[in-house]
Amino acid sequence: MSRKASPTAIGAFVVGAIALAVFGVLVLGSGRFFQQTYPLVAFFDGSVNGLTLGAPVKFKGVDIGAVTHIFIQLDPKDRDAKIPVYFDLDSQKMSRAGVKPPVDSATAIETAVQKGLRAQLQTESFLTGVLYVELNYYPESPANFVGSWDGTVEIPTMPTQLEQAREVVKQIVGKLDEIDFK
Repeated sequence: MSRKASPTAIGAFVVGAIALAVFGVLVLGSGRFFQQTYPLVAFFDGSVNGLTLGAPVKFKGVDIGAVTHIFIQLDPKDRDAKIPVYFDLDSQKMSRAGVKPPVDSATAIETAVQKGLRAQLQTESFLTGVLYVELNYYPESPANFVGSWDGTVEIPTMPTQLEQAREVVKQIVGKLDEIDFK
């Protein structure tokens, strides 16, 4: 005995198949599903105005990752704030740039930090004020750790070049104030 097919059932099946196909293209086609990343955090003292989610993370100008989260960590005792910037290093981008594993271990990152690896905000464009995170070696700079609250490996930071210039000008003005012009 044969039954006539229900148009409602056929329509629901077609709509479900289309929804499943769109979901598959979005999830699997984005490339993030099979991507291996290494999460890190850097705590910045100054303003991160111009840094956005998805901003590049570069090592000496070579794009190796992206910013994933930006938070504010308030310290009411000191009336100060740190800006934790979380970013992921992308294994595919790093291997295309010639970086050899293992950078995924905490000991490899700690060794690089001991050798002077630091994070610094740099200007992508002076016209737009867009920032990115630059990783580079500064062996003479101190490694000031804040301490990650969630166990993410921390990269110490350095002040931006503009912040360093402001500090030098402040010191020069302080020295000029000490001079007795009479």
